Amino acid sequence: MQAIKVKMPSDGFHVLLAKQISVSAAATQSEIRIIWDDHNIISDAKSILGIMAMEAKKGTILTLTFDGPDEEQAVELLSSLFEGEK
Repeated sequence: MQAIKVKMPSDGFHVLLAKQISVSAAATQSEIRIIWDDHNIISDAKSILGIMAMEAKKGTILTLTFDGPDEEQAVELLSSLFEGEK
């Protein structure tokens, strides 16, 4: 199991970013969770509605956890989505 911290690049997950995250996560075999510790919210990264419902504000630190056979590739893929939004 791997975990990374990412910073929200904008207020809330706009539709395009949420779709990119959910489609990318669905393409992996790993279980991927987005965790907002301050509000005790956990979302399945493969669920576009779950992602959008988080309503995290710009600058919020989120934890992404990866557990599965292709977790290293999943880490690279999803972290690049958050970095590309800056």
